[in-house]
Amino acid sequence: MREKLLELLAKYTTEQGPVPLECFTASYLANELSLSRNSISQYLNEFIQENKVVKVNSRPVYFFEIGALEKRGIELENSVFETFDDLTMKKEDFDRLIGYRGSLSHAIEQCKAAMCYPPMGLPILLNGATGTGKSRIAQTMFEYAQECKHILPKESKFVVINCSEYANNPELLTANLFGHKKGAYTGADKDNPGLIQLADGGVLFLDEVHCLKAECQEKLFLFMDKGVYHRVGDNENWFHSDVRLVFATTENPEDVLLKTLLRRIPIIVKIPSLEERPRNEKAALLALIFKEESKEIGKTIEISSLAYQIFMDTSIPGNVGGLVNSVKATCANAFLNNNLNDEILEIHVYNLPEYVLQLAPVINFRLQDAKDKKMMKLSFPYQANPYDAKLIAVYGKMLESYRRYLENPLTNKLLNDNLQQVIDQYSDYLMYDRAQASSPNIEFTKKITDKIFSIVMNRYSLKISNNDILLISRYLSEYARLSHEFKNWINNHLQEINDFSEVLQMKFPREYAIVTEIVDNIGINLDIEIDEMMKIRLMLVICDLEKNESANKTVAVILCHGYSTASSIADAVNKMLNENIFDAIDMQLDMSVDKITNQLNDYLKMKNYFDDLVLLVDMGSLEEIYKGIKRIPNVNVSIINNINTKLALSIGSKIKQGADLSKSLESACKDNVSQFKYIQNRAKKKAILSVCATGVGAAEKILDLFKKSLPVPIDAEILTYDYNKLVENGKEDYIFERYDISFIIGTMNPYIDEVPFIAIEDLVLNSDMNELKKVTREFCNDDEFDILKQNIIKNFTLNNIVNHLTILNAEKVLDDVEYLVEQMEEHLSKPLLPASKVGLYVHLSCLIERLILKNEVQLIEDPVDFIEQHEDFINLVREIFSVVELNYSVEIPVSEIIYIFNYIENYL
Repeated sequence: MREKLLELLAKYTTEQGPVPLECFTASYLANELSLSRNSISQYLNEFIQENKVVKVNSRPVYFFEIGALEKRGIELENSVFETFDDLTMKKEDFDRLIGYRGSLSHAIEQCKAAMCYPPMGLPILLNGATGTGKSRIAQTMFEYAQECKHILPKESKFVVINCSEYANNPELLTANLFGHKKGAYTGADKDNPGLIQLADGGVLFLDEVHCLKAECQEKLFLFMDKGVYHRVGDNENWFHSDVRLVFATTENPEDVLLKTLLRRIPIIVKIPSLEERPRNEKAALLALIFKEESKEIGKTIEISSLAYQIFMDTSIPGNVGGLVNSVKATCANAFLNNNLNDEILEIHVYNLPEYVLQLAPVINFRLQDAKDKKMMKLSFPYQANPYDAKLIAVYGKMLESYRRYLENPLTNKLLNDNLQQVIDQYSDYLMYDRAQASSPNIEFTKKITDKIFSIVMNRYSLKISNNDILLISRYLSEYARLSHEFKNWINNHLQEINDFSEVLQMKFPREYAIVTEIVDNIGINLDIEIDEMMKIRLMLVICDLEKNESANKTVAVILCHGYSTASSIADAVNKMLNENIFDAIDMQLDMSVDKITNQLNDYLKMKNYFDDLVLLVDMGSLEEIYKGIKRIPNVNVSIINNINTKLALSIGSKIKQGADLSKSLESACKDNVSQFKYIQNRAKKKAILSVCATGVGAAEKILDLFKKSLPVPIDAEILTYDYNKLVENGKEDYIFERYDISFIIGTMNPYIDEVPFIAIEDLVLNSDMNELKKVTREFCNDDEFDILKQNIIKNFTLNNIVNHLTILNAEKVLDDVEYLVEQMEEHLSKPLLPASKVGLYVHLSCLIERLILKNEVQLIEDPVDFIEQHEDFINLVREIFSVVELNYSVEIPVSEIIYIFNYIENYL
């Protein structure tokens, strides 16, 4: 009955072709053969696995016999298709390359860009090992330009020159490339227009370009720049040719090509080796090679499962080209023992070339069943659909889970185990199965993803591993590459997706808020527009992180007056306990309890669910703070006063051990008694301060760059400090009692008497190195200062500083800031000095990030007075910032305008 089903399907396919008729459905076939629907479905799925039937995943699902389709001239590279168009569409140019949606996808996008770029394309260099398919890709680029985009006329030529053939005769290569005049050299008995002229209006492919001598590379410069050249022996006449240049090399371009030539090749494409490509692509290549060989010899080829396994598992030298040669040699060996009248050529292990068998890995011996002995007719194995069906499958399972939940919300989970299994499988595919094509875009995505998550996770007290960052960056890279291809799927399910999203927002408000913040930053810094389904997928990642954090049922916070008192205690204790037990809130001495309470409430909003809140405070005014905590229901609150490091360590160790909290706090307080010791004439230690007018966070990052620039450790503390406190207190500030301050480095001068200030803009412009040498003299000698100076030049570039201080794309944000500064100069009619401009660039870059992250700076003066006195300036800044506000969906507050005003006033 199984064979009757295949015969019937072949008959219908031959008569009707691939059309959506009822006779190609499982239900119709079941009625025709008087079989159950389940039996028919089982047989059809087996046929798909055996490459005898293809399936179209429409509604209803249709099945067609492969042999009949191939007789109609339909090229098949898949076993499963999403639409009839996917099945019947003729493959053209790049679509015919195996891996065009996989390991070659990035390379192909760059090749297309090189061909399409107006007016005459861009020179491109294909870099890859021997046999990776560089020549085939170059030929396909030419076909693409002719067929798909009509960039080149049909009569245009694809001219190939292999430079290795002229390695020992560069003069002949030059003459053949550029042409020569009659009599130009011995043997030049007539004019030769040259290959560049022959390829006019088409493509010139220079293979093995690393064999070009330096003088021949130089002759290409003028032609690449202007499109004109001299023929050999004719220095009077100029010749012109409109030709697209494609280069290829197996060597590292940096090692074998002149830098001046490389600068003229804007696109360099890395072609992956066969070992770097995924296993399913190797299987498809193997099938294609055997299929071509079958056509060549006019016989059907079948291969034993063991021989096929050796081909798949062996690293054959020469990449794709080596695989082709090994298949040809195998078929030749088999052909010797084959009866000429046989229609089938059988391939066995003993037919494989000797070098393949020597390289083959050890095969596990086992008792083979009938299936192992069965000969295989190689056809294209099942591959992903024209768009990435795997990601669509994840989306589909998410919606299925939602539908089941709606059927009975009381018994069905919104996010069930089956959904998690599909997600895990796709994650494994991204991490392990899918070969990641070499691409700077992927590395850039990973870098920016890491920055975004580091900041957002820190704000919400969540930990995320490097593996999770890598996985999410691969999700985003794959999503950005394919999103346009499944927009139709999104649009077809849009209402259901929106309903699903609303349910999740109600059930997981905190997680959804976190993801919304992440998605906003992804949009700004990666230019990736995230759809609602991918947003939900990212939310599931956050849910997993929340689960991992749920074991910690106690939240502990240290609150102390002073610039960094609480932070210092928390940091020290957390390091000693090797666990992040305490968070800290630092407060100014004059900060009201209400303001501290609001700050604590904002902090608690970002915490996951917890049972106990432990507050360690430094003085009595904070002991009643619990009364203002909004998130108090079902949470036990403990408050301990007169906190110090020893007491915090004792309490932290009890929390870490999971001991009874009430008894632990009582015991810790009894054990901690103050002692007194008086030591006279203690010398102050040297210190260097880093300050930033808009926050300690930026000051820490500036300090980090300065520390990296130091050639040797120095005998001084290197600290960040609050700019506002220095401005308010001057030399009376506590920091001067504790340390002998050598100098201050930062974005705005606090003007402290007798304390030198090094502005960050001076380091960027290298304009005040003598002052830097003077203030660092006590820490490093002349040789060490020379190293410091070189490190400063390297580390303190404007782009590097902005990239280091913010999560933003430095190049993008600096373009926006440049516009702002130009507008300010124009409206104020006050040109800024170069150093002032650099400082303002840094200040405004940090400002944009603060607005995105909603971290408004603290005011040091009354905004009411400022608004009354400087209304015109406020309106001017808001007008200038309107474009940036629109681009980043932010609004600039008065507090930030005050800082801009102060900066301009100080530096004009």
